[in-house]
Amino acid sequence: MTGCLKNVLATIGCLTVLALAGGGAWVFRDQLAGLYRSLAHRPPPSAVAERAESGRPSAEALREAQSKQAAMGRRGGPGAVVLTPDQSASLIEAGLDRAARRAIDSLEIELGQDRLTLKGTLVTDVLGRNLMGPLAALLEGREPLVASGPLRLARPGRLLWAPDSFVVRSFPFPRNTVPRLIDRLTGGSDGGVWISVPPTVSDVRVRPDGMTFYRAP
Repeated sequence: MTGCLKNVLATIGCLTVLALAGGGAWVFRDQLAGLYRSLAHRPPPSAVAERAESGRPSAEALREAQSKQAAMGRRGGPGAVVLTPDQSASLIEAGLDRAARRAIDSLEIELGQDRLTLKGTLVTDVLGRNLMGPLAALLEGREPLVASGPLRLARPGRLLWAPDSFVVRSFPFPRNTVPRLIDRLTGGSDGGVWISVPPTVSDVRVRPDGMTFYRAP
């Protein structure tokens, strides 16, 4: 009888351990998947499913973007202007805090369907160990970064890009930590990147081939 009872208790103990392990694996499934991709040298999944077009910032593209913005701000200006991917990337980079621009090299912007995806090389020390947690021991000083999220007109004269996905190397950070990561990069407090536009802009639409600003009637 005692032997049977021990066998039953041992079985229950094993099942409990398996249940806890399974629950932990489910909670951290994204991070475990990232660890597997990193060890297997597989690229992370795309932050956007649809086709996206890339753009890189440059001084010339920024001047062109600012010229289009200025045209919308003038009386009788165009009803809409379309920024190319390069012009969009230049505008996003200009909206980043100076510290963020130093922390991200080789910046590139992909335009998707109402979403922007930023790619670059991140200086991981900027984030700090308190935000990276256990991943701090696995990451090098410079790692690939992919951050993605929607862009919208938050108020007259101000666009807000609010990333909801943040992947360093192959490790996706939990969604609820993304605003704090963005704030650490930008020095902000609202989890987003603010971009100035003329107060005459009434709406913005992001498409793979460009970003369109619409003028208020």
